Amino acid sequence: MSSLHRLRRWLSRTLMAWSTQLAEPPPVAPSVMAPEPGETEAPPLGKRTAGINGAAQPPAAPVALLFSPSSREPLSVEDAVLSRSMTLLKREASDALAALGAAHALVTSARLSQVQFVRERVERGQEPADTLATLAADYQGWQNDQVRLFDAMALVLRMAVPSATTLELIDPQLHEQARAHLASLSAEYQRGLLMEQFRDTPQNS
Repeated sequence: MSSLHRLRRWLSRTLMAWSTQLAEPPPVAPSVMAPEPGETEAPPLGKRTAGINGAAQPPAAPVALLFSPSSREPLSVEDAVLSRSMTLLKREASDALAALGAAHALVTSARLSQVQFVRERVERGQEPADTLATLAADYQGWQNDQVRLFDAMALVLRMAVPSATTLELIDPQLHEQARAHLASLSAEYQRGLLMEQFRDTPQNS
């Protein structure tokens, strides 16, 4: 195992340990799929359930936390770059942006429908104008992000990339420097995920 690979594995384990200490999530079951018929569904969030000895147990973590980028092992940027062609990396980026853009578009459209519904109620005097202003501002934020997502997807789709892998496009004499640069880029991506954990974790009062 190369020294760079050992560094990446160590950094990944360290970041995951820090994330666990920050979020303090409960143990995650092997599967997060819906319960099988006959199984007992989890109690509503915010309520405590009695344990085996009658002691109060903390509520289960929200499903969103289980899928949070900061609560799973970060993507191995190095493995992806070294094992995939640039055309495949482009395709994966396009697919991810298309899926995120489609999900975002559904929510944005629903926000617009809600704004239109509340506008009618405001015009009939059934809702205060402040409610409409708040919803309109929320919709505008979603709309702005939607434009950025589709712009990013269009940019990736228009990119012309060769079908070779990254190292095949680099002089062999520069491979060592390229791998070192790749390791630093991977570490920076993992650091960004950790910063997201700081930003998203609710602060204790």
